[in-house]
Amino acid sequence: MTRLLLAVTLVVSIGVTAYLWLDVPDAPPATLTAEQNHQLPSPDTAEYVPPTQASTAINTQYRPEEPDIVQTSMTPTLSYIAADYAEQIQHPSYSIPIPSKQSPYLHWNRYVSTPMPILDGSVKAALKLNQYRYFYPENIQASLVTPASFNHATLSVIDVESNQELTRLDVTDTQWSIEPEADWPIELRLKAALSFDGGDDVLTADFRLYQPIAEVKGVKPVFGRGPDMVIPLVLDIDKGGIYRVRANLFTADDQPVAVLTTKTRLSEGEQSLELRAFRASMSGYGDEWQLKDVVIERMSGYPGERAQFGISPQDHYFLGIFDTGQLSDEPYQMTEQERMQLEFLQHAAQRS
Repeated sequence: MTRLLLAVTLVVSIGVTAYLWLDVPDAPPATLTAEQNHQLPSPDTAEYVPPTQASTAINTQYRPEEPDIVQTSMTPTLSYIAADYAEQIQHPSYSIPIPSKQSPYLHWNRYVSTPMPILDGSVKAALKLNQYRYFYPENIQASLVTPASFNHATLSVIDVESNQELTRLDVTDTQWSIEPEADWPIELRLKAALSFDGGDDVLTADFRLYQPIAEVKGVKPVFGRGPDMVIPLVLDIDKGGIYRVRANLFTADDQPVAVLTTKTRLSEGEQSLELRAFRASMSGYGDEWQLKDVVIERMSGYPGERAQFGISPQDHYFLGIFDTGQLSDEPYQMTEQERMQLEFLQHAAQRS
């Protein structure tokens, strides 16, 4: 989990800039293919939208030397930002509520493809991957989505860095399963040379393939500590380093509750760490819980080193019944930095 610095500038008689830290989970930047297929940039951010280019006519239109100035107030906007920030810091960064099933926290590995014009723009098509990150030896599942009359395709998997073709397949259907090799690099591109009744075209889609360096072995019984439900997670570590582990807490009937995050240094072998769910984050739900969407990330140890990932053999772990009433109801105590930022935003909203 990282903290994102948001700068808010107040345009009044003097310039005032507010710096706001927001918690967002980490994810790789959006990856565009040649046809602008892209991966969800973050489970916590909106889908990538290319910037809109202003037209030449707009850029060259007449602008008066002394345009009229309309006085506007930023009070509603700043008040909203201050109120939203005040709500966020009621919860610690290790246990952030998930507001809905549409939250990007729930889709950390989703691949989003954009249909592109083919056959001189007469129809659209897209390559669809079932996920963005794959873990050897799982197969790469892909498909072609188009209303055009399809004949056959030649599929190539390409090393993005060297542009070397690693494998090639000839297919006649639109659902594909590609078996990777152990020595394939991380950055890969699927290229499909497509044949239709109306002609030929090419689509590409970028994805990543990892050798897993850790694995979830299980979850020990949960227990309470102060205001937190503590979830001991057991991992088998192949490579020591600083690990960030994130998982989503759900109710037994699959309602998303909170994203839980921890970061710690782990050595090789079987290791344990703790995820914590803050009582206020679980308020209003039942007493049966499960853990899903476990993400194990070995963080970069130096500039240029890639992050590595582990795997979870199970898609969920049932935690059993835990009564949150046994936890203390002490509120989260914001840090001094959080307090200063909140006071600044509130003061700026009052002045504008």
